[in-house]
Amino acid sequence: MTTLRNADPLGSIDSTELRILHALATTGSLTAAAASLGLSQPAVSQRIKRVETKLAVPLIERSGRGIRLTSAGRILAGHGRTVVAEIDAAIAAIDDLRGERAGTLRLVGFPSASATIVPALMRELAEEAPNVSLQYREAEPPAATAMLRDGDVDCALVFDYAGAAELPAGSAFLPLWREEVRLVVSDERDHRGESAHLADFAAEHWIAGCEKCRGHLLTAAGEAGFEPDIIQETDNVPAMLAMAAAGGAVALVPGLALAAARTLPEGASALPLEPARHRTIGLVSMVTANESPQVRLAKRLLAGVDGARWGLEPVG
Repeated sequence: MTTLRNADPLGSIDSTELRILHALATTGSLTAAAASLGLSQPAVSQRIKRVETKLAVPLIERSGRGIRLTSAGRILAGHGRTVVAEIDAAIAAIDDLRGERAGTLRLVGFPSASATIVPALMRELAEEAPNVSLQYREAEPPAATAMLRDGDVDCALVFDYAGAAELPAGSAFLPLWREEVRLVVSDERDHRGESAHLADFAAEHWIAGCEKCRGHLLTAAGEAGFEPDIIQETDNVPAMLAMAAAGGAVALVPGLALAAARTLPEGASALPLEPARHRTIGLVSMVTANESPQVRLAKRLLAGVDGARWGLEPVG
């Protein structure tokens, strides 16, 4: 055996040499190890000699027609396997991140999110992934999830009242925030309390919103022991607030919709309910073996959006 020099720091050993040692431990052959790594046998031999010189200890020895690792070689191969696995994982993560840096994110969301959450997402995209373009469409949850099912969008930002979301087969809902639902009334109908009981407004006329919001109103009223007399219907929140302020009807309005409207019309109040009622805002996407970079990016950026500015509470 050639006389070996004093050892240099372990940092001089690179990942290729660690892969070679692992391959030698697995195959027991210089030829097979070289073939598995796409290297020539002389290149593998040179690499081994280089590491032996650096560490001042032999790493392989002859065993019949093949070779085997020495004790030092087995130690280095064992630890090297862990190091190489971590390097591979880091490279894979970077490749995933690179995939998030370009292309188009196709998102659909509901109206009040269009004025609040979506602009915040756009700012995050501009900062973190300026080469990703946002293709945004607006639709209420039933239509939005249908667009997801049909492949027209990558993900859908939706709201859900008490688990009533109807999701497409093969999709999953990621809850992000919870918001409080309030009762909007004219000042003349405000009972001057700090909160409102729905049963106290059983005799009032009601304004209903979108399909899901109307369903929530019917459920909430039923739990309070009455059937609401719905005389006006609109999914235009500013119009709903103005109608309630004008008197003659009251409405249940989610917190995000109130935040999107910025201010209540003169003569209107938004009362917290007792018991409180909430709805959840989250992202729906299709479940796949390999999640697309666009969906992964949307989840990551939305999770970083501070919903507190609109009165939203984070979920989880």
